[in-house]
Amino acid sequence: MSKEKIFQKLKKGWKIRPEINALNCYLKNPVWVIMPKPFNGYKGLKETELGLLMKKTMSSSKSVREELTKILRHIRKSQKNRALEQFVCSGKIHGACYPLLVESEVFGFVMVCGLQKKMSTNVAGIFTALTDVVIREVRREIELDETNMTIRPRAVALSMVHTLHRITTFSLDLNELLPKIARLSLQIIRANRCSIKLVDKKKKILLPKTTIDIRKKKTKLKKVRIGKYAPGRAVKKLIPIRSANYLAVPMIDEDVVGVITIYDKLESKEFTQSDEEIMKTLAEQAAIAIKNAQLFKEQEDLTLSSIKCIAQLLADRPHGAHPAEGSFIKLITVLGKKFNMNETEIKMLQYAAMLHDAGQISIPEEVLMKKGELTGYEYDIIKKHPMKGAKLLSKFKPLKPIVPIILYHHENFDGTGYPKGLKGKDIPLAARILGIVGVFEVMITEKPYRKALSINAAIKEIKKSAGKQFDPVIVEVFSEDVRRKDVRKLLEKELGGR
Repeated sequence: MSKEKIFQKLKKGWKIRPEINALNCYLKNPVWVIMPKPFNGYKGLKETELGLLMKKTMSSSKSVREELTKILRHIRKSQKNRALEQFVCSGKIHGACYPLLVESEVFGFVMVCGLQKKMSTNVAGIFTALTDVVIREVRREIELDETNMTIRPRAVALSMVHTLHRITTFSLDLNELLPKIARLSLQIIRANRCSIKLVDKKKKILLPKTTIDIRKKKTKLKKVRIGKYAPGRAVKKLIPIRSANYLAVPMIDEDVVGVITIYDKLESKEFTQSDEEIMKTLAEQAAIAIKNAQLFKEQEDLTLSSIKCIAQLLADRPHGAHPAEGSFIKLITVLGKKFNMNETEIKMLQYAAMLHDAGQISIPEEVLMKKGELTGYEYDIIKKHPMKGAKLLSKFKPLKPIVPIILYHHENFDGTGYPKGLKGKDIPLAARILGIVGVFEVMITEKPYRKALSINAAIKEIKKSAGKQFDPVIVEVFSEDVRRKDVRKLLEKELGGR
């Protein structure tokens, strides 16, 4: 993959990425500079936004040159050490430089400037982690785009069998996808057993992922070293390996993904050249589907990493708390299943729970930390945070489904909530669930300005608000689920036995 392509995509989209927007709010809208490697030394730095900032704040061009020369030394040190370098200009303008890395090779630099103070260790860690996540995510986006470009021309040329194969096996979950491929292979070739193994490049072995065996005596799944037995030889030579009673076909899409091996045709027939040709086409389509599923999983993992970084950024604020994340995610999962949510809906609800108060990043600390009653003006500020959180997260495509949950989780069942004053079932189900779990989390979590309630006391308070603040049906189910042994045990463990 071209590093130039990665750099251009980073430079074009850096300021609009939700992770960076969140950091912008925290750092109070600093100046960002994305530079390639190599760049034109002092002259190149002078022409950036940093150079313009220096011209505005310094009295002479000589001073500008001296300060930019100092910053150049920090950039070179950052490149040499592959690490974050912080600097200060004119004794008052703080900034930092971090190298953009792909496979340990520096291809550019990201600089954040115009800070009022030096970044703390925690903030610096979040900055570098977010940068690394963005680079990985951009790489995956480019990979996914390039992979998708190969699908279209191939799909046009598919025969009826290939089209049936593609439609039947279309899935982004490997646990669902691989058994479908194995079953379809058996149906087309009319055989007794099909095994699918995927490549583990680091260990140079094939890992068994699924086997469909219609015989009474089943065969155990085994790892196979690349180059050994029929599956291993097929992967090493990148060609089908066939005998009378087995056929191993590598799955290749730019590189080898794995191998499909079929054993023992029905009626004791031998595998033929025709079987091999059919399986080569099927394996080609399977490789594309598997690669997409793997890329989707990586994209999901990167999305979760971004969510955790933003959640940590929120938690690191002075008013922030560290909730018992595992137990609340468990509770949300149990509730979602009780209300017939599918796996994707539950996952989005989990993401929303981790970021439900993302909009609070825009609320002044003195308002969030206030111990006494809020003024009308202060309460108006508080009421805007769901809209701000929804606006922030709506720019991150994978998180668009959670926007309505974030937006409406402070609506009350009787219509007295905010921001829209929705009532009853006009409030999305996921938002009603999060509204209860979010309040429960606040009640039982220690805050800088008040002590936490016990679990039982918090449940009692939530029940008092059934029909007013909360959906009474969800309150009832929630109360039952919190008392479940597995949920209660996890809550007590993470909250120190309260």
